[in-house]
Amino acid sequence: MIIDCDQHDWVEIFCLRKQLLLLNLQDGTTRTVRAAGTRNTAEQEYLLCETDRGEQTIPLLAIASIQPLHDCGEADGAVITLKLQEGPQ
Repeated sequence: MIIDCDQHDWVEIFCLRKQLLLLNLQDGTTRTVRAAGTRNTAEQEYLLCETDRGEQTIPLLAIASIQPLHDCGEADGAVITLKLQEGPQ
């Protein structure tokens, strides 16, 4: 499985802006992070994040939705729900 191309474009834009994000994860937890980039492996793609605990990598498939935030923590746009689609076989 991979995320939909339109949502992937948003992830890339957030990384270019070093956007502060509220991530809602598939396991029901949330994290506030600053997008730093993406990384690919043969198995999956990851969001590289800066947090108060240092750098973290979060699998894109573990993210249910993304809420962009202003630096003060207030919402800065609509919630983007990541849609999954079948990847190339």
